[in-house]
Amino acid sequence: MKKIFIKYSIALSIGMLLSSSTHAQHNGELYNNGAILTVDNNAVISVWGDMHNMGTSAHLRNNGLIEVQGNLYSDTRFRQDGIGTLRMENNDVNSAERQFISGSYAVRGGTAQIGTGSDGSFYNLELANTQGYVYLFGVGNIADVRNSVDFQPIGASGTPPANLLVTSNIGATGAITYPANGANYLATFGMMNPATGNANFRNSSIDLGGGAPVGNMSAVDQGYVIGNLRRAVSSTGGEYGYILGLEPAGAAAARGFQYIHLDFGANNYDVVTGYFQQGSDNTIPGFVNDCGGYDINYYGGTDHGEWVFEDIQGTGTGDYEVKIWPQDHTAPPQTVWMITKDNSVLGTIGDCGPNLTGLDRASFNGFSEFGFAGSSVFVPIELLSLDATPIQNKYIRVDWSTAKEENVDYYEIYRSVDGINFEQIGTQSAVGNSVVQQDYRYDDFGVVQGITYYYKIKTIDEDGSFDFTHIVAANLKGTKAVEKVNIYPNPVEGEIVNLEITSIYERNTDIRIYDAIGQLMYERNIEVIEGLNLLQINTNEWPGGAYVVQIISADRTITKEVIKIK
Repeated sequence: MKKIFIKYSIALSIGMLLSSSTHAQHNGELYNNGAILTVDNNAVISVWGDMHNMGTSAHLRNNGLIEVQGNLYSDTRFRQDGIGTLRMENNDVNSAERQFISGSYAVRGGTAQIGTGSDGSFYNLELANTQGYVYLFGVGNIADVRNSVDFQPIGASGTPPANLLVTSNIGATGAITYPANGANYLATFGMMNPATGNANFRNSSIDLGGGAPVGNMSAVDQGYVIGNLRRAVSSTGGEYGYILGLEPAGAAAARGFQYIHLDFGANNYDVVTGYFQQGSDNTIPGFVNDCGGYDINYYGGTDHGEWVFEDIQGTGTGDYEVKIWPQDHTAPPQTVWMITKDNSVLGTIGDCGPNLTGLDRASFNGFSEFGFAGSSVFVPIELLSLDATPIQNKYIRVDWSTAKEENVDYYEIYRSVDGINFEQIGTQSAVGNSVVQQDYRYDDFGVVQGITYYYKIKTIDEDGSFDFTHIVAANLKGTKAVEKVNIYPNPVEGEIVNLEITSIYERNTDIRIYDAIGQLMYERNIEVIEGLNLLQINTNEWPGGAYVVQIISADRTITKEVIKIK
């Protein structure tokens, strides 16, 4: 094995120039300002200071091992290829000093540029700094590997923690700060090997079993990327782990290793970047009934955080599954858990689990924020619709339908004239247990013209527990009323959902459909005729989730819910 020690400054520019100087920390430097520097197989170069690679003609062909005791510098013109290893270590000189990578040791472009010799990416990168950290200095894609990154353990014996790679713009001197959100880490590290799995993250110490409490990964806060991590994704799909998180912290904080796993089907995403942000809200407004009848009412965004992903090219498509292993010390116990996306219930409806460790949800597409939510509140019914309809300008009919009932005893009907203060006006026996649609009706004759009345239904379970529905309203202003609204199929599995309106009078009506976070997805004004009206709505571009349908007329608004299965 050939081994060269560079203890004094060496500058290369096509030829090799030796410059004598007094040996000191960061003084035995290697400058490649335009040479073709070749490291043969089994050869070793040990640089006791910094290593600089600059210029269009600077070309590093590394098929051996380069040990660097200082920092790495480059520009966007430098090229690097070969199947060798570059090791960041400071055990001989520069001991206990920080080490960083600066410039453009990265793939410049998408996966088509990998291995072309036109970029500055490493083949193998080993992190062996005695402090346990190697930093990226700069903004954007600073360092990528084409084969593997090795988070080497610190020290030669025992089970010490492994190194961490920090994608923060730390600068060369001064105190180091670790932002609480991954978005504030300005640099990016990339695993540009599109092979599936996590074998190319060596000594990363992933423990998919979690710890105690359930979901805690703090026991393995070592060997991961702090900040931004991008991965090249194969068009054929497969499993890709994002070994990322924030600064390791104590037991009272949800920081550290926040492992998330994406399982792609066929796609054209090319490169996907992810980071974790602490304390970001992911609350879904309104009532969410999922996970087999639970009211999803706890959201882990504020006290835990969310994962944020971006498709680099911005036009990628393809479905994928998400699994999470969060480090979390603050989430309260819940009976069921689910993964949320973009503050919405998307993906496969009902894809829930009993704990956070390995929680998964499928049929996502496109990227943004992923969080988790949970509930211990079981809702005994799954409400399909609730309507209040003026009949012949004499009374108001309250109709509701359920898709599922479990141990329901009876219903109570409540009325209000201000939408705030309600009184019970009647009861209705329940079927009790059912998995098919059940229809109920209550006729309210205790109403007069000129007043808007508000209604809600109270569901009483056999054990005495109860829950209220949302509120609907109607008035006796005239006979211009929609008698019946039907939406089918519901849930929607294809591209078309049918909105059927049966009216007793011609009228002008607005149709509006909102997603779970209140975004307007569809709007149309129609002239409703007397009798049956059928409107077909294309849902092909809608992601899976719950949607609110509003039928707005002059005398009242009907609200329905429709579920889209993607």
